[in-house]
Amino acid sequence: MMKKIITLTTAALMAISASAQSEAGSLTWKPNVGITYTTATGFLGKYSDGAVGVTAGVEAMYMLKEKFGAALGLNYTGYNVSDKYGDSDGSICSNYYFNIPITASYYVAPGLALKAGVALNILSTANVQSSFIYFIYNNLEYYYYASPSDLANYVSSLKVNPAKDYYKSTFFSIPLGASYEYKNVVFDARYNLGLGKVCDWCDGTFNSFSFTVGYKF
Repeated sequence: MMKKIITLTTAALMAISASAQSEAGSLTWKPNVGITYTTATGFLGKYSDGAVGVTAGVEAMYMLKEKFGAALGLNYTGYNVSDKYGDSDGSICSNYYFNIPITASYYVAPGLALKAGVALNILSTANVQSSFIYFIYNNLEYYYYASPSDLANYVSSLKVNPAKDYYKSTFFSIPLGASYEYKNVVFDARYNLGLGKVCDWCDGTFNSFSFTVGYKF
C-alpha cells in the first residue's frame, strides 16, 4: 500500500512539473524580476566590494526538441559595487545595463533545466556615489578620497554624466545557471562571468550572480 502511495505521489509531482515544461516547437514568453550581486576584478575589484542590484526583463524561449530549447532575453540589470575604503554607504559605481542574453536550455529532469550562453551588456547609466577620485598622469595611477565639496567641484568640471564617459559602452559575459519550473512559475539562478574590460581607466570587469522569478505563458 505504501509503495503504491509513493508511486502515485511521484507520478503526480512529475505530471505537475511536466505541465510547466513546453513541448517541442512551442514558443513561450517569460517576464521576470529579481536581484543581482556583483563583484569586480582587476583594479576596480581591488578597491571595491560586492553590492546588490536589481534586474527585470523578459525572455522568449523556443523549444527545438522535447528537452532542448533556445532563448533570447532583454533585461535591465544593475551591476553595482561598493566602496571598500570610503564611507560605509558609498559606492564606487552604480551602473545599469541592457543585458541581452542568448542561452541554450537542457532539461535534465521534468521542470529542471541547465542553461549556458553568451550575453551582450549595453551601458545605460553610470553613477559615482562616493568620494573616490581616480586619474592617470604620465602613465601613473593616482587615487584619493576627497571631501564632498571637492568631489562636487571635480564632477561639475567634467562633462554631463562623467561616470558614463569613463565606462565602455558594451561588454560581453557568459551566463551559466539553472532554472526550475513549477506550473508556470520559473525560478532562475545564474552566474554571469564577465569578459573583457568594462572601463577605460581600469583593467577590471563585472562578475555577477542573479536570482529571478518569472511567469511563463
